[in-house]
Amino acid sequence: MKTAKMTIGFRKTAGCPASATLLSYAADNLPADVAGGVKAHLEVCDFCSAELRLLAHHTPATGVYNAPEIPLDLRILAESMLGLKK
Repeated sequence: MKTAKMTIGFRKTAGCPASATLLSYAADNLPADVAGGVKAHLEVCDFCSAELRLLAHHTPATGVYNAPEIPLDLRILAESMLGLKK
């Protein structure tokens, strides 16, 4: 009786570089040793290779992004649900 071969899905793993590292690699902004490691990883990781192609369409944000303030009523509700009190 043959058993099905178990495969790991098409996904990022703990050994994969972060998206920011892939962006830096694509922009040639990594030290040579780190870039070499990323290059070697890309040769064996279909997920990161695909992610790098996707990130090629990413336009880096310019300036500083300021998150909007949480409305007071929502903050009070969230803090009460989390058991936080001032």
